[in-house]
Amino acid sequence: MARRKSKAGNGPSNEALRIARTIAYYGACLDQGVTHEQARALWAHDMTQPFPSCTGDVPPALLARLEAEARRDAEAGT
Repeated sequence: MARRKSKAGNGPSNEALRIARTIAYYGACLDQGVTHEQARALWAHDMTQPFPSCTGDVPPALLARLEAEARRDAEAGT
């Protein structure tokens, strides 16, 4: 009988991070400080990759905040 590997200590799964990044993106779109162009750049971003790898005119501080938020939410869900 196969055993499941324990996820404890390994951090969130890639799928959990992808979902958390998508949720962080939607939250950023509601933020008054995020321009339409920045929201479009975030929309085009591959959510399987960390936000700091996003191309486009998005401030690095915003990308870092979104990635930290996504990681925190993904870790809380595991």
